[in-house]
Amino acid sequence: MTIALRKRCVPLSGMRFSDIIGQKALKERLASAISEGRISHAQLFLGPEGSGALPIALGYAQYLLCIQPTGHDSCGACPSCIKAAKLVHPDIIFSFPIVTKEKVAKPLSTDFIAVFREAVLNNPYLNYQDWMNALEAENKQGFIPVDESRSIIQRLSLKSVEGSFRVVLMWLPEKMRMETANALLKILEEPEEKTVFLLVAENDETIPLTILSRTQLVKVNRLTDDDVHRGLSMSPEVDTKVVKMVTHRAEGNYRLALQLLEEEDPDADDASLFLEWMRACLKLNITRIQELCDQLAGIGRERQKAFFEYSLSIVRECLLINYGDDKLVRIEGKEKDNFKRFAPFIHHGNAGRFIELLDEAHYHIERNANYKIMFMDLSFKIFQLLNSK
Repeated sequence: MTIALRKRCVPLSGMRFSDIIGQKALKERLASAISEGRISHAQLFLGPEGSGALPIALGYAQYLLCIQPTGHDSCGACPSCIKAAKLVHPDIIFSFPIVTKEKVAKPLSTDFIAVFREAVLNNPYLNYQDWMNALEAENKQGFIPVDESRSIIQRLSLKSVEGSFRVVLMWLPEKMRMETANALLKILEEPEEKTVFLLVAENDETIPLTILSRTQLVKVNRLTDDDVHRGLSMSPEVDTKVVKMVTHRAEGNYRLALQLLEEEDPDADDASLFLEWMRACLKLNITRIQELCDQLAGIGRERQKAFFEYSLSIVRECLLINYGDDKLVRIEGKEKDNFKRFAPFIHHGNAGRFIELLDEAHYHIERNANYKIMFMDLSFKIFQLLNSK
């Protein structure tokens, strides 16, 4: 599922720091560093999905190239800012995962730049799967090839078009092949003057250590609920109750919040599905479990992930209902009443294992596991947990 910002979603109005949702302290720190001339030549913007690491890096690049910055932000009005905001600035080199195509012998990011611009401007909080969907990659895996490194080096050998900084913005460097990383090492360590590398990643565990050791870490934290709520509330068309519900579900992931906002009533569907699943597991109703498995298998990987994220949140809510302060419980109304009846089945003896199993399911979905086998195996394990004391 590619999240397209349609009737109710809230796109960014620009790429200035002030346009970007939340991250106030980080934006101030980055702006101060630029204004004081403390600009590291290689930086790694690392943040979880939906935190806004890509918009922050884009805002940083725009500020760096701005002709007349104002205070702690780019002006947003000069020719440089206008081009940067549209992702067409000649001194910003974009690099990102690509897939092989029959008509292109050695594909590069430049072959897909038009698709990239459209996807990012439509939703700057997109993730890897959204991008693969935009590329119509089907079952192909995206990667950053070694020819990309050679292309970057060749382009950096040319002078800046507008006489200022040259910025290489690499999105998802964790998709680099080892030979790609090796080809970048020298220029990453000793770039030409006024050349800045901005790497934007969600997971640093798969980035080669040789790359990590040559970059300065810029940690982008998960957004607060208040940040997500304010971002969603910018659209007058969105009901306040829906905003509150989506904010609770998103848990700081603005991409997920946008996805949930596009659905009619995700909580009602997921709550009903979760309770049906738990009833089937409790009684080990194999026929019903298989029916639910088929139903979930048909909704797509992104919705499957969202369902298991919702399931994890429900385990938390049940624990709070059983042991915590009722004021901390986020679910409300009929949904809360339904889960109050289910809550006794989640207790200190099985909650930890419940969370482990749901986390593992989410992990395996991201890695294209056989969904039906995984779901059936998970259901048998949950049967044991629900009947434990």
